[in-house]
Amino acid sequence: MNILAIESASTICGAALFLNNELVELDEINQPRIHGERLPLVVHDILSNHSIEAAELDGIAVSSGPGSYTGLRIGMSLAKGLAMAGNIPLIPVPTMEVMNRSISQNGVYWLLLHSHKNMVFIQQFNSGKPDSEIECELFDPEKYIPRFGFNLDSICKPGDYEMAPMSAQFVGELALQYFDKWANIDLSQVTPNYVTSFNLGKGAGD
Repeated sequence: MNILAIESASTICGAALFLNNELVELDEINQPRIHGERLPLVVHDILSNHSIEAAELDGIAVSSGPGSYTGLRIGMSLAKGLAMAGNIPLIPVPTMEVMNRSISQNGVYWLLLHSHKNMVFIQQFNSGKPDSEIECELFDPEKYIPRFGFNLDSICKPGDYEMAPMSAQFVGELALQYFDKWANIDLSQVTPNYVTSFNLGKGAGD
């Protein structure tokens, strides 16, 4: 299966190309507020490097939230445009599951992603599986133990959590694994999962 995967839900901005279920190229950078300018160029270059048109892909995968309002909007818009151009499915991949991809932990643990100010998106997992709804809450250093997270350095010490990195590679791997469950040809049915109203904090996640 051939899939282009996009990650833009956080400070990670990049894309990955999978051909015949194998990762052939990954181009991403951890830098805020560059997604609108950089992401279209990355996608164009990756497809050009392998002489692939959107119509030759089996789907476009994109990290679907929660996360940066602006990043999610940019990534989803680009993914929808490519899917529409190629008349192929869009595969929304939950951001918290992208973060969970690199974690190997038995029992209950928490994933946290910084939203804005002292607010975090949180979700409980149990031995690799989501075990609660995603919430946006005020960060409490006494809660969510053990915790894994990303972009949390502004609200807690690095040693207070284990890193749960995001990557377009993980978006693609999950899209391949759950293609039959998540792929959607009706693009109007796919929207970013912002979790909380944007008016709770202008620039949430940015």
